Amino acid sequence: MGKRKMIFYGVAALFAVSGVAALPSGNITGGVGCLVIAAVCAFAGAKGKAEQQADKKPAPHVAPASTNERIAETIRTKLVGVTYDNEDGENRQDILSSMTGSEEIEVEKYIFNGEPAAYVKCGNKVLGNLAAELAKDLEGKYPDARYTAEILEISGGGGTHVRLQH
Repeated sequence: MGKRKMIFYGVAALFAVSGVAALPSGNITGGVGCLVIAAVCAFAGAKGKAEQQADKKPAPHVAPASTNERIAETIRTKLVGVTYDNEDGENRQDILSSMTGSEEIEVEKYIFNGEPAAYVKCGNKVLGNLAAELAKDLEGKYPDARYTAEILEISGGGGTHVRLQH
């Protein structure tokens, strides 16, 4: 049982006991109020359980029928590796700080240490990478997919967020 679920059930039990104890003493409003709160907390705990079970179901693998088919999936992610310099010596953060967010960016897949990886680029300039786990997951699900990307947010210290579509 998850921590969140235990907390909701614990709070529900406390309010239920308080509500039942308040009713015989004549505090009808307080007793009913406690019972309502107990019911809401119990429902919230049960709802979390249903959502967790839905999350545990394996997602169906949907592969494109052809390389021209567009898959309508949008992923919001933060770029990694934005503090490094590019091979030409240009600092990625300097590149990002001069961007407005309206530039066209692209995702270029490659192999790094035998694992799938992906640059996020503006023209020939690398802005950063997709996280290794995300690049590996996307390669496994959609090995032939090409991705489009757009910058959602460029923030100092907080990172650069992009939206990927394939």
